[in-house]
Amino acid sequence: MSSYFTRSNLQLSSFALLTVGWILSLASMGRMDWRVWHLEKDPSSMISSGITWVGIWKVCFYSPRLHPPHQGKNGKICHSYIKHDTFLPQDFRIIQNIFLFACILGAMGKVSITIAIRNFYLGVPRRSAICNPFTIGGFFYISAGICILICVIWNYHSVFKNQSITFPATFHIPPSPETQEIGDAVSMAIVAAILMLLGGMFFLSFKGGKHTGKLSNVETSRSKRQMFKIKEKN
Repeated sequence: MSSYFTRSNLQLSSFALLTVGWILSLASMGRMDWRVWHLEKDPSSMISSGITWVGIWKVCFYSPRLHPPHQGKNGKICHSYIKHDTFLPQDFRIIQNIFLFACILGAMGKVSITIAIRNFYLGVPRRSAICNPFTIGGFFYISAGICILICVIWNYHSVFKNQSITFPATFHIPPSPETQEIGDAVSMAIVAAILMLLGGMFFLSFKGGKHTGKLSNVETSRSKRQMFKIKEKN
């Protein structure tokens, strides 16, 4: 029984880590600071700070010169990318698709493991040894973590090469920075990938069949003993 509850605690702890990792992956995907561009100083530039934050889905900078509706809060201006934008490099599009696919895999893994934990606690036996929802969920999460790491490595490569992006003239952003560096969104994505890989490996190696239905069997035997005692009294 103690082994059962130990495994149950490990399941819930791993599931919590996976949930945090999945939420962090969604948050990092929506952030604007995957790449931080440091621009050349130009008095005529609309970007007063000389810094532009390039994200997977949008690019942002600060400018007191542009007025509403262009200007946001505290002079912050963001331009979102749309599906038909042709100015984005091909590798940028690939990162978008891979990261979106990773988040979908994480959602599928979350559903699978939720069902597996539910069946585990209710004592529902598996119909097939092959279709283990713990294993399936772990596979989804490991795949999601690998996809996120691919995006991170690809982004590192682009920053190392000081890759340029020819934004439209309406964005008021020069096509290439003087220098660029990795933003905080990448650190968040790395943490998300690590949590997904660790939790995914636990569930991938978890053998739920040994303990599935254990509590229900105990309860059944107790109820049978109680029935026999009642019959003996009668």
